[in-house]
Amino acid sequence: SPGPNDTVRVAVIGLGATTAVGGVGGRGHQLIPRVREVPGARIVALCDVDQAHLDREAQPFKDRGEEVATYRDLHRVLDDKTIDAVVIALPNHWHALATVWACQAGKDVYVEKPFSYNLWEGQQMVAAARKYGRMVQVGTQNRSSTLLRQTFEHLRSGQIGSIRYAHALVYRAREGIGTVNTPTPLPDTVDYDLWCGPAPKIPLMRKQLHYEWHWFWATGNGEMGNNGIHVIDISRWALGQNQPPPRAISIGGRFAFNDCGETANTHIALFDYQPAPLICEVRNVSVSKGPDAMGKFRNQNHGLVIDSEGGYFAGDASGGALFDKQGIGNLSSLQLPGFRS
Repeated sequence: SPGPNDTVRVAVIGLGATTAVGGVGGRGHQLIPRVREVPGARIVALCDVDQAHLDREAQPFKDRGEEVATYRDLHRVLDDKTIDAVVIALPNHWHALATVWACQAGKDVYVEKPFSYNLWEGQQMVAAARKYGRMVQVGTQNRSSTLLRQTFEHLRSGQIGSIRYAHALVYRAREGIGTVNTPTPLPDTVDYDLWCGPAPKIPLMRKQLHYEWHWFWATGNGEMGNNGIHVIDISRWALGQNQPPPRAISIGGRFAFNDCGETANTHIALFDYQPAPLICEVRNVSVSKGPDAMGKFRNQNHGLVIDSEGGYFAGDASGGALFDKQGIGNLSSLQLPGFRS
């Protein structure tokens, strides 16, 4: 392992498509400049099962005269003893296995959200980090918000009464991904065996391989596990809960799209924490037309509402406001920097 004054040699595993529908995707692509900003960190390797992604991301390094190794198979990254840490920005079904293998290989890990595809996998990741003495960080970066930390400390102090519930919400418009009648040919730049990895290797019954894996149960967790995971995380933080709830129930479905996707586009989950429960609601289907087509709850369409006996907080990691029960903010006792009224 590197010493405190040594350069940390980093590999980014999973670069992603930057041409996904809606302009999203390419999380590894987005993280490369963030890693380059970290003092003492140096990206020395890139890994992706799609050669086109590798070529795209390696070119800027070449243009700057920087050496960077490229790999299709993450095993080759883990075998490289000169690599100290890995950034894992793979599809959800790969998070656990890649993290466990990296820990076994003596590498520290930054893994994208959601931490794992399911609860059991997450437990194995924690066990591996402890067994092999590795640092493992998950990309639920809203925990770094000073504003939220200060806000939640005030709310839990009881200054505006006891917390009654947390309502996490993601109202994000999406379109259906269409249908196909026969398997879609795979790009010749992709190693599909490596892409599937621990998931079943089945014909591609959708138009796009990349990004749309979010909406299939074998590889993704739908919007609840995509953006919902962020607001669930900060809501649990607000409630002071760091364990699974004793009971949970959810209901939802895939409505209106008439496409080949499987995961819910309308989903509500209740986590029965005591004394204050957590409700998470995600929507991808608009309820009307116009700028407020997705609807709002207490003027929020993304983030959380923490309801207390004497008022409530509405906002997200970028800002928010405290209101009295009539919806008038900010409460004078809780004027915090960065709040918007």
